[in-house]
Amino acid sequence: MKPRPLGITKEILETTGFNITHTYDDLVFIEHNPFLIQFDDENPSSLKILFNVECAADAAQEIENKLNNIATQRDFTIVNSGRYELKQKEGTEEIEIKFFA
Repeated sequence: MKPRPLGITKEILETTGFNITHTYDDLVFIEHNPFLIQFDDENPSSLKILFNVECAADAAQEIENKLNNIATQRDFTIVNSGRYELKQKEGTEEIEIKFFA
């Protein structure tokens, strides 16, 4: 497996005012969870974006446009890949992520 482009991803996010709070496997978690970035191991210059179900459609579109503008300057693409929901597992500290196409 090729190394994932975390450095460039961090630059793209920080340039648009977003901060990474956590990475786990192929997922990059963003402060306040409006969206996630998922690395595309088949196409390393493509970043999948998944929006939180709680993020309004107009806000999601604005975020996607901002990220795309910066990403294209670095020969990267942002691909809208659906939505997700975070839920805490009952009685535990664990978080469950449910993805929607």
